[in-house]
Amino acid sequence: MVLPEPKDFIEEESRRRLFWMIYLLDRYATIATAFEFALDDREIDRSLPCRDDLWMANRKVETKWFTTHSFPEAEAVPRNDLNTTAHLGAFSYYIEVLGILSKIHTFLKQPVNIGVVEDVERWQLRYKELDNMLTSWKYGLPAEFSNMGKIFQPGSRNLSCTWVMLHATYHTTVIRLHSSAAYPTTRSPIFTPSFSASQRCLGAVENIAALTEFASTNGYLQRLGPPFAFTVWVSARLLLVHGSTVEHKLSQQIAFFVDTLRVLGAFWPVAQRYCSLLQRVLDEHRDSEQKGDGITPSSVKILADMRRTAFDLDFLISRQPRHGMHTMSQLSSEIPARIPAANELEYLDVFDFFNVPRLPLAGDSLAVPNEAVTHPAMHASSNVNPQHGIATDFNITNFMMDVNSDWFKQEGGKF
Repeated sequence: MVLPEPKDFIEEESRRRLFWMIYLLDRYATIATAFEFALDDREIDRSLPCRDDLWMANRKVETKWFTTHSFPEAEAVPRNDLNTTAHLGAFSYYIEVLGILSKIHTFLKQPVNIGVVEDVERWQLRYKELDNMLTSWKYGLPAEFSNMGKIFQPGSRNLSCTWVMLHATYHTTVIRLHSSAAYPTTRSPIFTPSFSASQRCLGAVENIAALTEFASTNGYLQRLGPPFAFTVWVSARLLLVHGSTVEHKLSQQIAFFVDTLRVLGAFWPVAQRYCSLLQRVLDEHRDSEQKGDGITPSSVKILADMRRTAFDLDFLISRQPRHGMHTMSQLSSEIPARIPAANELEYLDVFDFFNVPRLPLAGDSLAVPNEAVTHPAMHASSNVNPQHGIATDFNITNFMMDVNSDWFKQEGGKF
């Protein structure tokens, strides 16, 4: 079916915005999973939406094309083609940052053998390229869109919901990228957690908390929709991970995020689901804290155990046959047959977002022999790569971070 020509620019722009809203929904539906996007960036041939006021005035303008895949990926997305920067609004830049988030999702889906120097160097190089891309994009924004401090200035009540979501999504993207380096579930002598990456994550959480406070105080919450609830959900879970690894105590800010999700849940059922999951985890943590002996940090250990359970389940699920690679008889010989308990599936919902790096399995393009990287869910928590002699360790219940040897801030990323 071919649509008739639009009768005016309002209709033309409405169609364009409908496409970009579908793109937006596809991104939010996929970034928390291991699936591919339904809409591939490489196949998108469409211009970005224009400013709201131009659309409403029926003033036909040109905007640049969505072409993030066409430029060197270590650079920011160019904005000067056709000299149409002035025609772009918050929604345009919102789509751009979702494009960068898409690249990060694709990157984190790829398995990496953390016992092989070449694979780790390749992973770290791509990580730094994406960090440079995101940072350059942010610094390249026009002043009216780049300064989050506007929420503290007079007239902030006139900010659009899209402007708020632009900043919320940027900080969500920061967390998505840098949590992979800050809180990896497995480590090796050449793949270690980055302290500076954890600070980037915590800074993003602080900014999201400020946005959330602004939205709550000024009546924005019910207008921001499920994407904002997702941002709050990501922030709360990041604090759970940080508290169970680096800090060894939970931030009081988690309660604020849970309360916000409870308010959002009155409008959006998914927010209520997020709130319920977090509340159950916090209740279990509090019960453990009350039963503790005051010496052993049992309340912290239980959070680490939850994350470990989520990691084990994710591994078992990832071992399911794909594209006819395994028969059920083969699968049953590899994986212990058991049905996960309901609370274990809830742990997966809470912590799976941070189950990185993805280790190579048999059938992956870069996979080495099965014994080369042994998964802690199936074997001991430490092993040695027989080809390279490099040990790999579980990094949740025994988290270690060396502040003095931070590869993220080392020039060239050499070992």
